[in-house]
Amino acid sequence: MKRGSWFRAVSVGVVALAVSAAARAQVPCANGGGVTLKSFNPVDSLFPNPTASTFTIKLVNGVTGCPSEYRVSRFSDFRDANWIPYSATPSTVIQRSWFPATANGTTQITLYFQVRVKNPRGGIPTSLGGPPAPAFFFSDPLGRSIRLIYFG
Repeated sequence: MKRGSWFRAVSVGVVALAVSAAARAQVPCANGGGVTLKSFNPVDSLFPNPTASTFTIKLVNGVTGCPSEYRVSRFSDFRDANWIPYSATPSTVIQRSWFPATANGTTQITLYFQVRVKNPRGGIPTSLGGPPAPAFFFSDPLGRSIRLIYFG
């Protein structure tokens, strides 16, 4: 092999290794395991003497794994929720009409939050003739209260 050919071959190999290492570095975690919702805290969730008809709530959460979607609901069965692409700083809008009426005192609702990740082996049989693997891995949902306080 000539010196120039050898140098070109080594250069191409080094570039290929650098590109594959950069591609691996861009993927912070593998979605082969699942996802766990460790904590959920709706921030800005205490409203004294509110006059607004809607409230934007930040959904601060802690997860392990790489969630791809989340959903939030005022119902524990999530009957009014759709899956939304996951972001590191999700939020939702709460309607004032969701709270029970009160003149003085406190009223509250509970928000439920859940995350999921696509199973890369979803639909593939788990064993010969066995059932297919689930399409998604789901976290257990967590619920937290949001309060309205009326004075006077």
